[in-house]
Amino acid sequence: MVRSDKTLEIRGVLSPRAETIAMKTLTALTPGEVLTIITRDVAASEKLLFLCGNLGCVMVDKKEEGGTISVQIRR
Repeated sequence: MVRSDKTLEIRGVLSPRAETIAMKTLTALTPGEVLTIITRDVAASEKLLFLCGNLGCVMVDKKEEGGTISVQIRR
């Protein structure tokens, strides 16, 4: 994992609300900053890749451990 500028903890939030929260947080970052999103919703983690493409962001890492999914996205 790379250095993160901000962490978004949304383990209890389900799709599509999780993507909405992630999108608002990503758009508030400055270009080059990295957001780490922590979730347990597999559907939300998969939709984050689509979200990245729409916002012009890049998914730099994705890790699953013990039912928790960590996704890092560079704005």
